[in-house]
Amino acid sequence: MGTILQRKEVERVAVLIPAFREENSVAEVVIEARRYLPDVIVVDDASGDETAQRAEQAGATVIRRAINGGKGAALTEGFQYILDQGFDAVIALDADGFHDPNQIPKFLETYHRTRIPVLIGSRMAEPQKVLPVRRWSIRMMSYWLNRLMHVYVPDPPCGFRFYRCDVLPFLLETGSSLPAEFETLLHIASRRIRVGSVRITKKPHRHKSWISPFRDIIRFFKVLRNFYRKKREEAARLRAASEEDRI
Repeated sequence: MGTILQRKEVERVAVLIPAFREENSVAEVVIEARRYLPDVIVVDDASGDETAQRAEQAGATVIRRAINGGKGAALTEGFQYILDQGFDAVIALDADGFHDPNQIPKFLETYHRTRIPVLIGSRMAEPQKVLPVRRWSIRMMSYWLNRLMHVYVPDPPCGFRFYRCDVLPFLLETGSSLPAEFETLLHIASRRIRVGSVRITKKPHRHKSWISPFRDIIRFFKVLRNFYRKKREEAARLRAASEEDRI
């Protein structure tokens, strides 16, 4: 596995959109994203409606999953495709219209200015537009990430993200199908990969959000527990191997 280059140039950037039953919004998201980047990949997570067809009609390359595996699995398949196609970077955003594709240039400008290989969108520039309970959960996750991993991310659960492609193999090697927003930050931080943030504004939401702040907090701490358990197990294996070498 190669090292993360700090000043790598990026020329080919793709947009990755995981989608599940988003036939009413995915076409608009694709059309808006293609105003800035021509290569838009939609991973249809076995939607069963017209999500895939409408994404294709809007100009996206569509990967169809036969079995629903959740957002994490859809992102994993999309990341692997993007690596196979030789892109330099990827911007991931949601298909439901919650993220505004017109802010894609902010991620590109921030990368070219800073060369930080991982950029996370932050809605906390306008905290008054975030529901109080959601604001609390975001700040809680940000606090614990900073305390435990020494990485400050204002909005850890935000799925609007920029990844340089030399970072993706570190994410794919975990083989996880969990929602990537939490676990990827832990693996990135453990690799000492630089993480930055991009201020984004919240797009008016046109339908009910199924995001649960309390569920996210519970899931967040479960991911932390599993992450540290794996670290302990790995350390134990290394100690056992070292002891065998001394025998």
